[in-house]
Amino acid sequence: MTTFTKRFGSGLLCVFAAALAACSGSSTESGTGIDDPTQGVPPTTGNTGYFSLSVSDAPIKDATKVCVRFDGVELKHADSDDRETIAFDEPVVVNLLAHQGANSHPIVTNAEVPAGNYQWIRLHVTAERGLSGGANDGDPTSEACDDATEGSYLVRSSSEVHNLFIPSGSQRGLQLIKNITIPANRTGEYTAEWDLGKSFNGPPGLLPDVMMKPVVKLVANNEVGTLTGQVDDGLITLDSCDAEFPPSVYVFDDGVTPNPFDDPFAEDDAIATGLVEQEMMDDGSMQWRYTIGFLLAGNYEAAYTCNGSDFVPLAGKSAEIFVDEVTTVDFALEDAPGTLVGQVASAFFDPEAPESGFCDAGYAPTVFVFGEGIEPNFVDAPLATGDVVLDSTTEQYGYSIPLQAGNYNAAFSCTGTDFIPVSGKAAEILPAAPTTVDFLTDDAPPPVGSLTGTVAVELVEAETCDAEFADAVYVFEEGLTPNGDDAPVATGLVAMDSTELYRYLIEDLVADTYTAAFTCTGVDFVPVDGKPAVISIGEETTVDFVADDAVTPE
Repeated sequence: MTTFTKRFGSGLLCVFAAALAACSGSSTESGTGIDDPTQGVPPTTGNTGYFSLSVSDAPIKDATKVCVRFDGVELKHADSDDRETIAFDEPVVVNLLAHQGANSHPIVTNAEVPAGNYQWIRLHVTAERGLSGGANDGDPTSEACDDATEGSYLVRSSSEVHNLFIPSGSQRGLQLIKNITIPANRTGEYTAEWDLGKSFNGPPGLLPDVMMKPVVKLVANNEVGTLTGQVDDGLITLDSCDAEFPPSVYVFDDGVTPNPFDDPFAEDDAIATGLVEQEMMDDGSMQWRYTIGFLLAGNYEAAYTCNGSDFVPLAGKSAEIFVDEVTTVDFALEDAPGTLVGQVASAFFDPEAPESGFCDAGYAPTVFVFGEGIEPNFVDAPLATGDVVLDSTTEQYGYSIPLQAGNYNAAFSCTGTDFIPVSGKAAEILPAAPTTVDFLTDDAPPPVGSLTGTVAVELVEAETCDAEFADAVYVFEEGLTPNGDDAPVATGLVAMDSTELYRYLIEDLVADTYTAAFTCTGVDFVPVDGKPAVISIGEETTVDFVADDAVTPE
């Protein structure tokens, strides 16, 4: 492997304010990061080109400075193991928080390297555990970093200074993989965009050091655009906002539903974030605004959040980014979802209550939300669902479902086959407001079933029967021995049907377990102890009375 080392003194490092024009020239070839050769002195041979690199940041809360010490940059050729090393004569210390949104700070400008394709670049940083990063920062409250710092460091809003530790940062550097092209006699301009919101998402390490696991993407400056916009004041003060969470806008790939951070490298995580901060406008008014720079041209979903878990709007807003242009996406209060909330009658879950017969203990109780006018069904996919859970404090079953403003139809199911009520309940959702829809026992069909069966002719026509008494089946509470003194729960007359069988039918029995017995006197019952009858909701239970039931047990 051949390593070429080029050393650059501070005179060749582009100073942001003085050399802004030289660092941000217009692009002429899309997708390569190649800039106009007139922006710098052309290389001396046709086999070399120029490489420029800047750094930028997506901000975080509770930090006033994130000062990273850069000691050099390394590029690896795509077709060999040869590398180009750009070592700095003096460290370049950059406060990433001072270069947010579409702003960036150059650390390499017009470095002459062999023309060709490169596989990756590596940022050499000093960020080791146990160093005294920031110890000599004379003014932690200013944006300026200590250029002579021993290592990288972070300053919190409280002015506490912490040495910054980046695992393997000093040993191997930060490797950024991207197809990089440096053409002959041209300049390739790139930006390393840091997402500090994700970078500090991991474990904090041991104080006084603070651990950072950098999430950095490398983009070609002529491949990117900017997203900006206003956020309504009302969204900043939503009841759901977390005072410890900075209001932010998250950007997701097209088609990805906005979701909280879980793994910084997960495919459905936000690809960029931006803080929402107050800015003074030209007319003196104050607006809450955000800016997210260095987004590759393409289609995205953007969403606002003030707690990191709830998003406005739920599905995000489409944002199309164009090269070297600014796309505006505003977030209004009307974009905020409302919430469908409510209680579900505990009787559905109480084994002692007849309404529990509507539920399947093996099915997770759920509230389903359909579009307005759509009758609840298990064929069409619902617009949203919410689990019904027990609140241990109130001992009430309830649910909560975020929904965009609109009209819906909601229904409860605890079987996966039936809905309560059958036709659903109308629900009008308003922005940033709760709508209450409860599901009560009255919403369910009556929790009843029926009892039927035949009675043996020997019992109906027995000599002991009272000719003046109407033969009947009596239903008593479970455990009660049939008798003529206690009032039965229900009775059903016995009559001969068209098949010349004696039958009875008792309808609208509340689902429960009972004791049933036949009597043709109103005093004596067959069998003496009765027969168990288990009534299920919406079902017909059969209990027959045969001749042998009249035999008295010994």
